[in-house]
Amino acid sequence: MRLRFTELFRDWRQGVLRRLGGVFVDSPFCTIPSMRIFFDESSLPADFWSSLSSRQQRLLEGALNYHSLIQPGRTLEYRIYMGEKWQYPRLCDVSTVDGSCTANSGMKPVVTFRMTSHVENQSEYPLHYFNGNRQLVDSGVRHILLTPDDATDADVQARWPRASIKRRVYQSCEQRAPVAFDYVREALRIEREHHTMQPIPLYSAFESEPPRVPGTRPLVVNGLPWWECPPGPKVEGAPKAVIIAMHWLQSGGAERWGMETIRLVKEAGMLPIVITDRDSQQPWITSSECDGALVLPLIRPLQERVGDIPILRALFEQFDVRGIAIHHCQWMYDRLWWVKKYFPHVPVVDSLHIVEYVMQGGYPREAIAHDRWIDLHHVISPQIEHWMVDVHHIDPKKVVDAPLIGMTADPSDMSFRPRCNGKALTVLFVGRITRQKRPEAFLLTARELQRKYPGRFRFIMQGSGEMEPFVDGLIAKYGLGRIVERRPDKLPVSQAYEQSDVLLVTSINEGITLTAMEAISEGIPVLSANVGSQKTLIPPQGLLPRRTDSLVGCATRSLAHILENENDRERLWLAERDRLSAFAQLQSADSLFRDLFAKWSM
Repeated sequence: MRLRFTELFRDWRQGVLRRLGGVFVDSPFCTIPSMRIFFDESSLPADFWSSLSSRQQRLLEGALNYHSLIQPGRTLEYRIYMGEKWQYPRLCDVSTVDGSCTANSGMKPVVTFRMTSHVENQSEYPLHYFNGNRQLVDSGVRHILLTPDDATDADVQARWPRASIKRRVYQSCEQRAPVAFDYVREALRIEREHHTMQPIPLYSAFESEPPRVPGTRPLVVNGLPWWECPPGPKVEGAPKAVIIAMHWLQSGGAERWGMETIRLVKEAGMLPIVITDRDSQQPWITSSECDGALVLPLIRPLQERVGDIPILRALFEQFDVRGIAIHHCQWMYDRLWWVKKYFPHVPVVDSLHIVEYVMQGGYPREAIAHDRWIDLHHVISPQIEHWMVDVHHIDPKKVVDAPLIGMTADPSDMSFRPRCNGKALTVLFVGRITRQKRPEAFLLTARELQRKYPGRFRFIMQGSGEMEPFVDGLIAKYGLGRIVERRPDKLPVSQAYEQSDVLLVTSINEGITLTAMEAISEGIPVLSANVGSQKTLIPPQGLLPRRTDSLVGCATRSLAHILENENDRERLWLAERDRLSAFAQLQSADSLFRDLFAKWSM
């Protein structure tokens, strides 16, 4: 009887995961819900597999799935290397064929095994690999580089080649005179902001297309041979799937929303196919959202040639792809032409969070340049909607403002949080430690308050990022070690809100910050730089000037006032609560995408 129950439970579990597009591998080396597997998992050495962390297992599965998909039925030899903290994983780029980052650098594999692809090919997948005009020799070996779990972006960047003289001067000015140097940055920002208002050229699949003779196709495009191979029919019983194209799987506002859409796809009964296109240690690949998903971290993927994208071709053959959702993924934007050429009825939606001052707007610029292949633009703030519709004349029917309310904060039941400490006011910074968040402005404010009101303020900085060495250097330089508490982003941010009295947003640019919504929902007020669409939530008395010196001075005065006037701290929060409640009347992003995915699944 007990054996029968075990069999029934196993069958039930397999059925549930199959409906999500996943497979649970009942083998001695598999300890986590697996991504959909396209290879002979029994070939994996069990001892080696069990020695890997969950993150390393999922990175390796992603690599094996990728190579199996673009080489159907083929048996390849895999050599797995364990890299250093200053390296990024190498899973599917040119180095996995030529060994340039591993074998050619003197590294020795920790394990070698052969594995056969279980993919049933529906079209031709040539054995030719190119790096530009150079054809690579494919010996049937793939060199896969994994990295330690404690590796960070800061570790990698610390080993980058010595910066140019221009960059070294920039970094020196930033470290030695952050306030004065901000005058230069502000002038550049104004110039770049003006540039975002200029017409944006439409994207072409090729930088320069040769003249076409009717009835023929070009043999060479941009000096590269044209290769065109239409996708074959879907395999019988192909599961319904949605491609979620993301920047990377690590901390960020756009990434948090991307992870939520993965969950919503599974909720709609479809398989999430998660694609990323940026170098990262991919710490979020172990999250529950990725359970049962097919995750493919694509960094300069192999075998692409002008006119053909093998990995997309394989995905559309192996799955019934019902739609594509883009979250800041350049690789996917640049390949939408291929999708719409062969699958014109597959809907495409992108999510846009912030109009950048660089590259003529950042990803919103890419959305406009690729607009002809996109069915719906989801934006999270009125500012982006205005920029797309009124400035760049995108069809207003294609632009929907749906805020990220409810994803990390609940505005339905808010109450003011009393002071945590009767003597000291606790000021909070939450966010990635990057240039965009301007952490030095937070520390300059802390220095000024400590100088004028010693012992009356304490500060919490929660976040991680490539500027951590810079921040640590400023804390030491200004002697702030006793009053500034640094916390990594791995800790629950809810604890930081519970232990704080006011959130200070010092960013150079934003859309609408999730942290502001979270803080207001947790009952603490927000002081914010007047950037992006922050004024949607923050009233005039909570807004700070953009330039660093003015921001620091104004923040110092506002925080000193709040220190002695608890009623005004509450009045600021009440004004922000009302604005958040009004903003919450719009359809939320969660509701919008739940409806979209329900339609796609029908």
